[in-house]
Amino acid sequence: VSPKDSYTVDNCLTNGVSMSDVSGNPQYDAATANWGGAWRMPTKSEIIELKDKCTSEWTTLNGVNGRKVTGPNGNSIFLPAAGFLYGTSSNNVGTSAFYMSSTPYGGINYSAYKLSFSEKLYDWGYSTRCYGQSVRPVLE
Repeated sequence: VSPKDSYTVDNCLTNGVSMSDVSGNPQYDAATANWGGAWRMPTKSEIIELKDKCTSEWTTLNGVNGRKVTGPNGNSIFLPAAGFLYGTSSNNVGTSAFYMSSTPYGGINYSAYKLSFSEKLYDWGYSTRCYGQSVRPVLE
């Protein structure tokens, strides 16, 4: 829930831990821990909603590559292609991103659902929780 010098399996608080959805739990939810109040990580269904009910286009905003995601109501957000952190290295910055949800993936006790994208890809899936990945906070 807070930045680390290195992102590895060995220093991942949730690696190998079987858990339910962590949305709103400040011990595991980065949005709640850092922003407080009614802020939380999105759930699997909210990640899927971004993919299935919104339009998306690859764009550059203020020199930063990413995706403009527009909802059915016409409101939009910009999601930077922030890449991810593993070990002490930044990877794929400017070319892709992985936005994590609070919902664990099935029976695998080290993964959670995510929204992932690049210039050519915009989809949801799952990823290990030990990487330093982006969060798009949701306000209740």
